Amino acid sequence: MDDVIYLEADADQCSDEPKPKADILTISGADAMALDEFVRHVNFRCYDERFKDRGMMKSRALRDQLDRMREILGTLLDYPHFEPFYYSSPPSDMPADQAEPELISAVADRSEVQFYSVGIYLAPDSIPVGTLEIAIDDEAGEACGIVSMRGMTSAAAWTKTGASLDDTISTFVNAISIDDEDGVEPRR
Repeated sequence: MDDVIYLEADADQCSDEPKPKADILTISGADAMALDEFVRHVNFRCYDERFKDRGMMKSRALRDQLDRMREILGTLLDYPHFEPFYYSSPPSDMPADQAEPELISAVADRSEVQFYSVGIYLAPDSIPVGTLEIAIDDEAGEACGIVSMRGMTSAAAWTKTGASLDDTISTFVNAISIDDEDGVEPRR
């Protein structure tokens, strides 16, 4: 692995973009690791567009920037192979009337239920693959969720709530099988 980065000639000298101070720059291993940690944070936690008016997703421009950063980091770091896994975007409040009919039906006999929607992504490439709609009954300490992926929707499933909303969401997202070709058990 080389520790020297060669920069391409800058054709636009009048740009307001930052300019390198030298034609040849070096970066330490610790700096490369710090940049990698930042890119991972952006990859898993930053979103800049709405996903079906409920959750958040990465725009094409942000995904292209992340791909470019991964390409640069690929020349600096020797990455281990990661098995794919699902993760979710931050939850968005959702009006009850926008939830899946089966979810509304499953919680119809409950009062004071809060509805949320989250996007589900396939890592390590941050590919949006579906949504989780979840209804939380804080009084009973239970949550009901429905996963929609690849045109299929799961049946409503109940579980105990976790210590936080993120823990409860993780329970549902972690239950999705990576090995299953469709990702969820079909209902329709």
